[in-house]
Amino acid sequence: MLLTDSTNIITRDNIQLLHIDNTFATAEISLFGGHILSFKPKHDDRERLWVSQNALFDGKTPIRGGVPICWPWFGDHPSNTEVAAHGYVRTQTWEILNTEETDTGTTITLKPQTSASDGFEGNAQLTLAVHVGKQLNIQLRTTNLGDTPLTYNCALHSYFAISDINRCKLLGLSEQYSDKTRGYQMFDTPQPYRFSEETDRVHLQQPRTLTIIDEQIKTDILSSGHDSIVVWNPWQDNSISMQDMADDSYLTMLCVETAITQGQEVAPKDTHRLEQVIC
Repeated sequence: MLLTDSTNIITRDNIQLLHIDNTFATAEISLFGGHILSFKPKHDDRERLWVSQNALFDGKTPIRGGVPICWPWFGDHPSNTEVAAHGYVRTQTWEILNTEETDTGTTITLKPQTSASDGFEGNAQLTLAVHVGKQLNIQLRTTNLGDTPLTYNCALHSYFAISDINRCKLLGLSEQYSDKTRGYQMFDTPQPYRFSEETDRVHLQQPRTLTIIDEQIKTDILSSGHDSIVVWNPWQDNSISMQDMADDSYLTMLCVETAITQGQEVAPKDTHRLEQVIC
């Protein structure tokens, strides 16, 4: 596969990374997991994504941070306790299908080693298209290759870099959410939406635009093809317990995830697109 002039392959520990450096931005994508690790627009040179300083790059363990690809289930499998949480594609090596340079940036298209594994009955092809320009456009495409409908869950599990979780807020959500930390009870979304404890919430809404306000700095997140927004921060005790997070990691990250948690049905030969745009 020929790479564009703005794209080259580098190695970090045991995995290969695509490094993109074009007119508009720099970015890095791990071929292990099809995992976006960095996006830094050149107009402000500010990193949008957070990666743990203790993240493992051993080619076996899911990378902590960036944009993990959760597919074809999100969280624990609904019935099979033997399979890994968040699906199996984030621990596969992905193949480069295509690279393209246009006047708006660089597009990389990837696919996992296989779209079939234990815990998923469908016949599907998964691809990931990443456009690196003034914005980062991420599109996860699921094509039903079978003759019957298939249903799955998935998420773009994005970790955003912030300066201090105690001083940031999230705009664009309202109504109620399901709180995993409180037995999935329903609560009203706080206004303003700030953070002072472990947060693991499923908002069953489809807002088009969300905004993280980090002191005076704004990061906009645009979503489509989703049925939920998941908001997560592990807080201190969980950060301490995780091997791949520093004790104070929770202070500088916030996950705002574009997700399907209620089951997306795809008709035979159709394609569903889950999309997140980071500005």
